[in-house]
Amino acid sequence: MDSTLNKKLLGFRQIAQEKLQNILYSIPLDKDLIIEPALIKPLENVVGASWLRKKGIDKIYKFDPKNAPPKRKQFLYFLTSNLLTFKSALDQISSYQSQTSSSMLAAESDRSSRQYHVVVFPQVLASFEQLLEEEGLYGTVDLYSFQWDFIALDQGLLSLEIPNVFADVYVRKDGSLLGSIAQSMRIFNMVMGRPNLVFSLGENAEKVLQMMHKIETDRKVKSGEAKDVPDFSAVLIVDRDKDYPSCLLTPVIYSGLLLEIHKYNSGSLTIDSAGNKIQNGKLTIFQGECKAKPKQETTSLRMNGAQDLIYQENCYRHFSEVIGLLSSQAKALGLEGKMYSKDMKLSEMKDYVTNKLPKVAAQKKELFKHLRLCETIMEEIGANFEKLQLIEESILTNTNRKQIMTYIDELLAADAHKYNALRLICLYHVTIGLTSEDMTKLMTAYLNAFGYQHLTVFNNLFQAKLFPDTTNLTKAKILSQISIPILKTPFQIESNKLKLLPTDTNETNQPPVSPSSPTGPAGSGKKQCPSYVFNGNYIPLIAQLGHMILNATSFEDLNNRFGHLERLKLSGRNFAPKTIRELSITSAKGDVNQLLPLKVKTMFVFVIGGLSYAEVAACQMVEKLTGTKIVLASDSMLSGCDLLESVVGC
Repeated sequence: MDSTLNKKLLGFRQIAQEKLQNILYSIPLDKDLIIEPALIKPLENVVGASWLRKKGIDKIYKFDPKNAPPKRKQFLYFLTSNLLTFKSALDQISSYQSQTSSSMLAAESDRSSRQYHVVVFPQVLASFEQLLEEEGLYGTVDLYSFQWDFIALDQGLLSLEIPNVFADVYVRKDGSLLGSIAQSMRIFNMVMGRPNLVFSLGENAEKVLQMMHKIETDRKVKSGEAKDVPDFSAVLIVDRDKDYPSCLLTPVIYSGLLLEIHKYNSGSLTIDSAGNKIQNGKLTIFQGECKAKPKQETTSLRMNGAQDLIYQENCYRHFSEVIGLLSSQAKALGLEGKMYSKDMKLSEMKDYVTNKLPKVAAQKKELFKHLRLCETIMEEIGANFEKLQLIEESILTNTNRKQIMTYIDELLAADAHKYNALRLICLYHVTIGLTSEDMTKLMTAYLNAFGYQHLTVFNNLFQAKLFPDTTNLTKAKILSQISIPILKTPFQIESNKLKLLPTDTNETNQPPVSPSSPTGPAGSGKKQCPSYVFNGNYIPLIAQLGHMILNATSFEDLNNRFGHLERLKLSGRNFAPKTIRELSITSAKGDVNQLLPLKVKTMFVFVIGGLSYAEVAACQMVEKLTGTKIVLASDSMLSGCDLLESVVGC
C-alpha cells in the first residue's frame, strides 16, 4: 500500500504542471519570465527550465525592483501575493509603458496582444485589482492565480510552500492565506478521497474546515464522491500556536539541527561557510571570529532521502549517534579503496577504475559534505548544548526559575543572538508565564542589546501569544504581587493530561547529551519514545494526538483521551464539527463508534503556520511503534529561529 500511496502523493506535481500549463498556453507567442527569487526553489520542485521553454518561455530573469530586465517581448511576472512586491512590478510595467508608442498601447487593449501578465502565488487578492486601477494599468495587465498545492519534500512529508503564513495569520491576524490552504486541502480530498474522521485543533483549523465545506457546497459535490474508499482514515489539522514548544525547544536530531544552522528553502539547505544563521543572528561584536574564516564555495544539500542516502539514513537520528556512524563510513570507504587496489589483475583494476572508483569518489564527496555539516553543528551549538538542554528541561517542568532567568541574562550580555534569546523568553512565557518583573527585566535586557527600534517586536510576540501584553504592565504588576504561587502552570496541567512530558525516567527521559558525545539515546538500548527528539523532555503534540487517534478502540476511548480538550473538534461525512463531549450526547456517537478502531491505520496531519523536523521525526517514531502510516504536511518547514524571524520582520 505504501508504494501506491507514495505514487498518489507525487501526483500533486502533475496536477500543478497542468494548472501552470493552462496559464502559459492561454498567453500566445513566446514570453520572458520574471520570477520573484523566493519562488525559484519551490518552482524547481514542480517544473524545470526545459519544461518552461517547451511551453513558450524564452528567457528567465530574477525579479529585482531596482533593475528591470530589457524589454524584448511579452513579460510574464511570477510573484507572491504581497502588495508591495506587486506595486514594484507595476512600477516597472509603467516604466516600460512610458517608452511604448501610442499605437502599441492601442493594440494592447486587445487581450490577445497584451504585453504584460502577472501570475500571483497562491492567489490574486482584491487589493491587486484595486491597485491596477489606481495605477492606470487596468486592462493592460492580465492577472492569474496559481497554486502548486502539495510539494513532496521527502517520503511522507509534503509542503504547500506558501511564504509568511505564520506572520500573516498569527501576528497580523490576516486570514487571506487560509483560503488557499482550504483550496489545497480540497484538492487533497479529491485525490486521496474524503476521510471518515476529521479532527481540528485551533481557531484557524476550524476556519479552514468551514472554507472547505463552503467550496464543496458551492461546487455541488456529487454524492458518489464521498463514498469512495479514502487513502487516509483520519485527518488532523492543528494550529501552530497550539504547540509552540515543538518549535521553540532545541531539537537533538540531525535534520532539526541542520535547520538551526543553515538557511532552508523548499527542501534545500544552503551551506555557506562564510556565515550561517547562528553567526548572522549575533551582535556584530560577537561575529569577529566568524568573519575571519576563509570563504569557501557555497554548496547545497537536498533534504530528500531518495536523492541523498546518507541523509536518509541519518536525518531522524540523535545527532550524537550520527557522528559515530559517519566516521565509521569514512573509515570503511578508505579501507575499500585499499582493498580493491591490492593484488588486482589488470582486467579487475580496469573495471575498478571505470566502474567502482567514480562511485567511491562520489560517496566520499557526499560524506565529506555531511562531516563538514556535523563539524559546524558542534562548533556553533556543542559548547553550550548540555547547559541549554538542562535550562529547557527546567522551563518545561517549572523548576529553577532563578537559574533560568540568570541564564537568559547571561546569554543577552555575553553571547547575544537576536532570535535564540527571544526563543527562550517565549518558551518561558508559553510554559510558565512571565511575571511583570521578569517581563520588564527581559525586555530591557533585549532592547539594550539590540536597540530600542525593536520595541514593536514584543507587541508582535503578544499578538502571536508568545509574550504577555506589554500595554498592561502596571495591572500585571499589581496582580503578580497579590497572586498565590502556582505549583503547576496551565501548560503543565494540559501537558500532563496528554502525557506530553515523559515521567518514567527509566524508559523515556535521557540525560543531556552533547553533540560531540559518542553515544546517545538512539543507541542506548533503552525504550524508544517520540520524546527522544528533545532528549526525552517533551513529546510533540501532533505525535501524541496521532498516536492516541490511531490506537483508539471506541468512541468512549476517544472521550476519555480528548474529552477535556475544548478546542479539539471532530467531524465526519454525516455530522458537523463538534467537540468530543458534544458528540457524546448525539447520534453521531454511534457513527464514530462504527469507524473505531480504524480499519486502515493511515493518517494525514496538517499544521497551519509551519512544521518542524523534530515533529516529523517524532511522528515517524509513532509509525514504527504502532505499525501505521502518518503523512505530514504544512505551509512550510521551519526552525524556532525561522518562526521568531518572521515575527521580528513583521
